[in-house]
Amino acid sequence: MPRNFVKPEKRLAARRQLEELIRGRAMEGQRLVGERELAAELGVGRKTLRGALAELESEGRLERRQGAGTYVVPKNGSRRRSGPARVAVIAAAHAERDAGWSYQGEMIRGLLGLAPRLRAECEVLALADPEEAARARDPGYLRGFAGFISVAQDAPELLANLLGLRRGPVVLLDHIVRDMPVTGVVDGSFDGARAVTRHLVALGHRRIAFLNCADSGAVNPWKHGGYQSALADRALAYDPELVAAPEQFPEVRAGEAEKFVRAALDRLLALPDPPTALMAFDDFRALPAIEALRERGRRPGEDFAVAGMGDSTFRRGACDWLTSTRTYPRKMGQTALRAALDGGDSKEGRVVIVPNRLYIRKSTCPPPEAMREKDEP
Repeated sequence: MPRNFVKPEKRLAARRQLEELIRGRAMEGQRLVGERELAAELGVGRKTLRGALAELESEGRLERRQGAGTYVVPKNGSRRRSGPARVAVIAAAHAERDAGWSYQGEMIRGLLGLAPRLRAECEVLALADPEEAARARDPGYLRGFAGFISVAQDAPELLANLLGLRRGPVVLLDHIVRDMPVTGVVDGSFDGARAVTRHLVALGHRRIAFLNCADSGAVNPWKHGGYQSALADRALAYDPELVAAPEQFPEVRAGEAEKFVRAALDRLLALPDPPTALMAFDDFRALPAIEALRERGRRPGEDFAVAGMGDSTFRRGACDWLTSTRTYPRKMGQTALRAALDGGDSKEGRVVIVPNRLYIRKSTCPPPEAMREKDEP
């Protein structure tokens, strides 16, 4: 018998114990204790408990909120419904129809795949389609939904209209906003950037460049923040000369990522004390950096370390040796759907973070021996 196989009778017994505990303590609407503590209290194994929890969740009796815990759904809660709940998914385009891997496509596919298990019906309304865009702005049409997910569309007017309907939760996927009672579901950009930087420091690098995106303060300031935080953790001074952003190069037009990377590397490598490692805002900047470094006589993975974020090049099959932090857009989409089915009418916003994971590959290496010797006392 496989080690991870849970006997049905054990799971059923754990479920009955769990139901008795919930009923006996009148826990409707309350959060269950942690998995380890609950398993010890019931006297069952954690795998057996997980099976029982999954059954009750699939029936709408429990709700797992990412980062918040597992809650008992009230008998009159939205998850205890006679028919499927309808959720409107508003996106720029039908990315779920993209051939191959795409970030937004994976998020939408993730929530659409989970919908049947949660007895939900999701309708994607693409703003690029005039007819669908009109429906996404029609209050009469939108009142037929019990929850809303906006995929990276953070226009205040759009979100205000959805909130004004008072029909159900409004979830902003891959973005967050201030001063609105909206649930934002995002990846762990801050911790991801911090993990990359710490990895490079652990290899021995003390001069680490950061290739940022344009207008990062509005787009995503957390990656730069994670980079700064990791340097501070390791008592390394932050040097703004090592940070390059497109707005620093007037000759580079918007969207010219490769041209920006080449211009940035020319400036960085010409510094009196040049970097020995580079981390990029995303893989779309890291990959051209590898080629640009080779053109300038450097050997990525041998005498110069390069890392990205997002792990998109690996997933697209473009590069299998780039160190990067992997995001989980499918899980983000699933988390957004659970939040949209919450059924509450909260007056406060919240942020749910789906953590990243660092994948270390051959593109990162220690600094050259001469550089390490210079740092030694």
